[in-house]
Amino acid sequence: MTTSVSKPAAPAEPRRGRLGMVVAGSLAALLAGGIGILAAYTGQTPGIVPQTVSYDITDTSVTINYTVAKGTDDEVRCTVDAYDTDFAILAQKEVSVPAGKSSVKGTETLATPRRATGARIRDCRTG
Repeated sequence: MTTSVSKPAAPAEPRRGRLGMVVAGSLAALLAGGIGILAAYTGQTPGIVPQTVSYDITDTSVTINYTVAKGTDDEVRCTVDAYDTDFAILAQKEVSVPAGKSSVKGTETLATPRRATGARIRDCRTG
């Protein structure tokens, strides 16, 4: 009778060092940060900065104060809206910012069917 002896198991793959894991983690963090920055600016036109300064809410209306910074030669259109707790739009209006000024302050009053919880200026574009 023949007895066979099995060969010793091959050594496991060498472990990656801490330096490799640090490099991989750093690259992943940079990639995630870059994607976050791109996502934050998606849908915005470069060079136009809309800002909601304040808003005053009553039971049936919202008055919003806003600013828009832009290029002097650009005519810009933005949407001003009021929303409820579920972010459903209760009222909205398109506002125009004429060419000739690089910064404009504005105030709009929107009639709402019920009490809003907030207001904003958004979706600014040239045109």
